[in-house]
Amino acid sequence: MIRPYDFVPFLRYIPYNGGKIEHKEGKIPIRVKTLTPIHISSGEYVVDYKSIVYKEFIKVNDVPVIPATSLKGCIRSIAESISNSYLYIYDKKRNKLIPEWKIKLYNDSGKKAGENKIKGQNKEEKIKCIVCDMFGQMGQKSKVLISDLKGIDNKYRLEIKGIPPSFGPNPENEYYLENGKYKGYKFYRHGINGIQPKGNIFCEFVTEDSWFEGEIIYRNLTEDQMQLLCFSLGLSGDFNPKIGYGKNYFYGSIEVTSDDKWVEKANQYKINSNPGVRKNIDILTSILSFKNALRTLE
Repeated sequence: MIRPYDFVPFLRYIPYNGGKIEHKEGKIPIRVKTLTPIHISSGEYVVDYKSIVYKEFIKVNDVPVIPATSLKGCIRSIAESISNSYLYIYDKKRNKLIPEWKIKLYNDSGKKAGENKIKGQNKEEKIKCIVCDMFGQMGQKSKVLISDLKGIDNKYRLEIKGIPPSFGPNPENEYYLENGKYKGYKFYRHGINGIQPKGNIFCEFVTEDSWFEGEIIYRNLTEDQMQLLCFSLGLSGDFNPKIGYGKNYFYGSIEVTSDDKWVEKANQYKINSNPGVRKNIDILTSILSFKNALRTLE
């Protein structure tokens, strides 16, 4: 089977000096349409009338929901891949595989300020990262809060599907490395409905063409950050995020939409980005645009 993922290379970390807070507090309404079936487990197993044991989709009051954490983690990874953000993995072994220039800190004059210090940082060494400031980090609250997205009445359908077993990622695998360091951010490709392989791991899926709705609450964002947030959601239409279980088997493709004012913010991010970021946007788009969904597994 074709390798279902590819990488967006790391961009060099550049401290973010911020700017004027132009978006003090507000909400972005969003809708999510499933392009392929998605599964997000409740952690419970259920037995149906055919005695099939399956993993249940997470629900609130019997209505399927996309948890805030599922969407936020996905959107943050996209935002990191298309910005000059900072990357630090809280695992010493894996952290050594990140290129040095992606995690070193620099002071305002551009001179090296030394290794990152999560605790006990002095003022000069404080992380100035556009994404960390938005989504939070250890000891710092997020400025972006995403609600759980609820299924819209009469606009979703549930179905039990059997898929092959999935295995945890092996980030030390040669496919992840180049010259002894991580290649970049890993993203799974899309595939059209019908090419998903079958298996005997049964899960409850929300089918394609189902709809969810929710909102994003923001506070104290700069214009740069607002544009990055809107673009990372996929509001410009350049690409489509993937969420949930079975992404490696071409499940989990979604389309996120919102009001025109937020779509325009997304478009502005691409227009205003530096050449390096624009190059990564093109690479990300080639991987995550549903227009490029694979039509065969061969």
